[in-house]
Amino acid sequence: MGTQTEKCIGVVDGSMLILESLQTVTLAGVSVPRVGIPGGAVLRTLLQRHVQDKELEVEITGRDRMGYPSVSARVNGLDLSTVMKKANKDYGY
Repeated sequence: MGTQTEKCIGVVDGSMLILESLQTVTLAGVSVPRVGIPGGAVLRTLLQRHVQDKELEVEITGRDRMGYPSVSARVNGLDLSTVMKKANKDYGY
């Protein structure tokens, strides 16, 4: 499939993005609390600060358990899965 450049137009939670192509994707290997569960809003805001209205390098690596494309994503060379896994651990979730 290869790497594509996509603009992020929305963040659902700390692991799920909405791309300009209107495709909803999840970050590969990232499991965070959903919004409405303690920590969920904090992690969504953190991800949003990194990606909202920015161009991402996205590569589909598979599908999550709900059927959404699972992706490896980078913004300005920063691996988003790594960022969110660290944040999840740092915040104690």
